[in-house]
Amino acid sequence: MYRPTLCIQLSPRRLRRVFLSVFFAIAGTLGAMIYTSYVYGAEPIRATSSDAAMAIDDGKFVDINGVQQWITIRGRDLSNPVLVLLHGGPGMALSGMAPIFSEWEKYYTVVQWDQPNSGATHIQNMQTGQGVLTIERYVRDGIAVVNYIRAQLKQDKVILMGASWGTILGVEMIKRSPELFSAYVGTAQVVSAKEGGKLGYDLALQAARTRGDLKAVQALEQVGPPPFKNFEHFMVRQQYSNPPAMPASAAEQAATFAVMKLMSAPPPADARYNAFKMLPPGFDPGMMFMNALRAVFVECWQWEARDLGMKFNVPVFIFQGEADVNTPTSLAREYLEDLQAPKKAFVAIAGAGHNTIVFHAELLRLLNHQVLPVVGPGL
Repeated sequence: MYRPTLCIQLSPRRLRRVFLSVFFAIAGTLGAMIYTSYVYGAEPIRATSSDAAMAIDDGKFVDINGVQQWITIRGRDLSNPVLVLLHGGPGMALSGMAPIFSEWEKYYTVVQWDQPNSGATHIQNMQTGQGVLTIERYVRDGIAVVNYIRAQLKQDKVILMGASWGTILGVEMIKRSPELFSAYVGTAQVVSAKEGGKLGYDLALQAARTRGDLKAVQALEQVGPPPFKNFEHFMVRQQYSNPPAMPASAAEQAATFAVMKLMSAPPPADARYNAFKMLPPGFDPGMMFMNALRAVFVECWQWEARDLGMKFNVPVFIFQGEADVNTPTSLAREYLEDLQAPKKAFVAIAGAGHNTIVFHAELLRLLNHQVLPVVGPGL
């Protein structure tokens, strides 16, 4: 039961620990790998790739609505469909983790965009600023990125895939400019701030009680269910609805370990997917994530997918972790069942929670079996 008189007062040090715990969990337990993949510094990498199997391997800063933003394009056959991946967070760019998507590049030209206040885009603009951070701004920039990609690759339409926070942008972009897209794919799909926030809180509290985690129970009961009084209370909910505070399944732990092993090797010297050679002085990925998330916190907790309309002009696919507490699986399934689209499908990924990205091989199988037959070849 929510008790308004109770309020968790977090010291700056404790608050940072909570933030970093969520940073290491929101895009899955990939935070450590994302951290190490930020091999950036003051001088951009200019060497060309030596991978002869790649038809395109490009990484560059592009002027997107007046801000230099990092975009990578990788693929082995330019006749393949183009897939634009919208990362989660916000603030959790995945472009530096290109190796985990290498198999995808056989079937798709994979485009990654480091959104404002994320990854290389954040680093490039640390001294000059990146402008206001709102859902509307991210959506405008996302559409500008897609139009840039369409012009560069000479393809009329692209597959748009969002993960977690990226699904908010994805649904907004699809609804605003459906003519740009051949299909929409959501994973860790956000549906409802009101229902999802409450259900996720209830599931996290129930799980904490079941495993006898008194610390988690006390913290969750003190902040109470949403609507949260402040950002710090919201972060408590996030901490206990994701690993490591909420233990991952054995399958997710194994998948995460496999990704960590893959990413443990340093990138090739000529890797174009990394914008810079080393971390610049003053770069703090935890603070980058915190600042991006704080900027859109209020908007995100008012966002409702159904408010944008339930009729889509493109095929819609949702691949959700079967045990996703952060963006509850049941709501994503109901949303897919209720919406109208030329083609639609929902698949629950066995063993997965919110962190579906570590199940990259299963996501590729689903893309190839569910989406590719519908969209057909690219060119």
